[in-house]
Amino acid sequence: MNASDTATQLLSGVGTRVAHSRAVAGQAIIVATLLDAPWTSALIDAAWLHDVGYAPAVVDTGFHPLDGARYLRDRGWPSEVCRLVAWHTGAGVEAEMRGLHAVLADDFASPPSEPAAALAWADLTSSPAGVRCSAEERLAEILGRYPPYSVVHRTVAASRESLLSTAAWIDARVGCAQPI
Repeated sequence: MNASDTATQLLSGVGTRVAHSRAVAGQAIIVATLLDAPWTSALIDAAWLHDVGYAPAVVDTGFHPLDGARYLRDRGWPSEVCRLVAWHTGAGVEAEMRGLHAVLADDFASPPSEPAAALAWADLTSSPAGVRCSAEERLAEILGRYPPYSVVHRTVAASRESLLSTAAWIDARVGCAQPI
């Protein structure tokens, strides 16, 4: 099964995750040309698969990047895809807050900065409903959706400037001031 079919099958009953993943994959196609092989194809697959850890059949620790990456690894997905899913969009900061950073690092090597930034950009420029948005809008949406005491809210608040910087760096690489 390919990445889009896998994501659709696993996430079809999980809110708007399929629409979001489709939009992230669309954004990833735009920036994939910035990367060298094998990261080009890994980026697009990881874009589709980055949130599969939310699927009830996949949840183990409750930390969706780790759960999703482990699920994919156990089913033979390429290491590059698993690494991108495991570390996507500030996952290292959230892992630290959850006390899972050592587990994450032991299970999956951190991907190179360019593919990681490309996936973060694609994620941050795609709304939950699958509409293109700015990274600023996306972060504001996340902060509004999660209560201030939640680990997700605290993670986004702590990594906001870094995530915005990453998104701006990719915006500049694709030659635009706003997401395409």
